Amino acid sequence: MTYGRILRPKFYTDNINFLKINGKAKSDILTDRAGVYNSGYDKYDLFDLSPLNKTSFDTSGNTTTHIVIGIDLGDSGVDVDYFALLNHNLATAEGKIRIAHNSSAITTAGGGTIVANSVEILNSTLEGDPEVVAPAADGDTVFSFDSSSDRYWSIEIQDDTNFSATDLTMGCAMLGEMYTLPYSPDREKPNQFKMDGASILEGVGGKRFAGNRWIKGNLESVSTNYMPFRLDIGAQQLPGRESYSVSYSTIPDTDLMPSNIGAPSGNNLAVNVFSKTGWQVLPFIITRDSTSTSQGDYMFCRLMGNSYSFNETHYKVNSLSFTVEAEF
Repeated sequence: MTYGRILRPKFYTDNINFLKINGKAKSDILTDRAGVYNSGYDKYDLFDLSPLNKTSFDTSGNTTTHIVIGIDLGDSGVDVDYFALLNHNLATAEGKIRIAHNSSAITTAGGGTIVANSVEILNSTLEGDPEVVAPAADGDTVFSFDSSSDRYWSIEIQDDTNFSATDLTMGCAMLGEMYTLPYSPDREKPNQFKMDGASILEGVGGKRFAGNRWIKGNLESVSTNYMPFRLDIGAQQLPGRESYSVSYSTIPDTDLMPSNIGAPSGNNLAVNVFSKTGWQVLPFIITRDSTSTSQGDYMFCRLMGNSYSFNETHYKVNSLSFTVEAEF
């Protein structure tokens, strides 16, 4: 754990919702290939970036039927190098994850080319050859793999011999590209826990009364109902909505902007983060330490403010600051 220290921030943005906010119909991106949903649930709940809005599958009645969701990114050249699954019960349901890609649509279980050289980040035990990921616990799972720019992908949930008697639920799936800032930001930056969910009223005699819409993120006794990356430890849980600011007094312009904003490309903050999230529109995952495998260093969050700006302080050198806030 980094004790709240910000080292090299790393971003995990989602390609599927990036395509949606840029006009691609979700029905063109996502296709069911295998699996049985419980009544009232569908694939779109899984890809809405709302971890507490879960999708439920009838795996207890279909104990050997794999779940396969096909993904069409619409074009080759969209890089993908990580997968995250938030608020799942895969350990209890006895399931595991297989991510695959291909130059043509993946239509069946076991189809496509499984991702190569997977790396465990959070709750993602690698298993088998070729590797699939079997989370050791319910909750949140993140793992990375060799980048691919294939157009077609599949998310396949396999049974571990058989699915258990508990139906599988999953809150939020994210398939996208990671981006790491080049070095540690400036030291002077606020790390806050905002308490704007509470209101203090004062009576005529000066007596104060507190009313609150919320005190902290949703934390229930069931691990898959947590706000992502936070455990329910009762009264010890820190109150408020966490936020922190990142600022750089000097950072190369090549790390911030593409060479041509008329045809943006390359690996830089504007293309990989600001464009992929629509600035404030889409939440994403951030870690304050790019090498961390500690759950508390990760945050499901959103960029704050209605604009962003770079200030050129020297030739090819800029200053930058931004703030992220936790999403409940």
